[in-house]
Amino acid sequence: MVISSQTGAFSPSQFTPSSTTPLTVKQIAAAQLTGPDEDGVPFVVDGVDTSKIMVVGMVSGKAERATDVTFTLDDGTGRIDFIRWVNDAADSAETAAIQNGMYVSVIGTLKGLQDKKRATAFCVRPVTDCNEVPLHFTQCVQMHMENTKSMSQVTIGTNGSGTDLYTQVLNVLSEPASIESDHGVHIDEIAKQLGLPVSKIVDAISFHVDYGHIFSTIDDFHYKSAYID
Repeated sequence: MVISSQTGAFSPSQFTPSSTTPLTVKQIAAAQLTGPDEDGVPFVVDGVDTSKIMVVGMVSGKAERATDVTFTLDDGTGRIDFIRWVNDAADSAETAAIQNGMYVSVIGTLKGLQDKKRATAFCVRPVTDCNEVPLHFTQCVQMHMENTKSMSQVTIGTNGSGTDLYTQVLNVLSEPASIESDHGVHIDEIAKQLGLPVSKIVDAISFHVDYGHIFSTIDDFHYKSAYID
């Protein structure tokens, strides 16, 4: 993962426009059509229109033509094909900067045709801050929780800050010490850091494993983030 390690403070809104839905590829794969199976029909995820989306992942299979560039984006939860139309010199410059193996942030549209998803990119930007990848997946979790009315999972950790449990667990596994550990972090340690019983941690762990955010290491009790090298 070739990105810089800038550590300046930033907020989620710095990377995600308010009208854009942050999603993982797995969430996109589960999206449902909003209406009749016709060209241009948008999809919904958790009941929310996802016609304008943001995805962060690694580029592969880039192919250039005179009028467009196509590529596959892999975010660890799955792969999705994008097309980026090239209309002028600015578009050409943007697509020329994108290379296979590079992590990028893509803002685009998701529409349906005969129950197939078509993803069109209109902004492709290289990821230059190592915090941006885990931030994006945290946003995906928060969006899922908000849209499914599950924010009753909000808990108060030992630091006294009110944050939903799913995000707290992901934050613990994204800490430098957690990333540097070969074995990851034991569930008991996560519970200790958050000041919560293990029983409350298990559901969040299962959720993140299912979505590809984290993975188990030496056993079913140690976990690491899937998005930081």
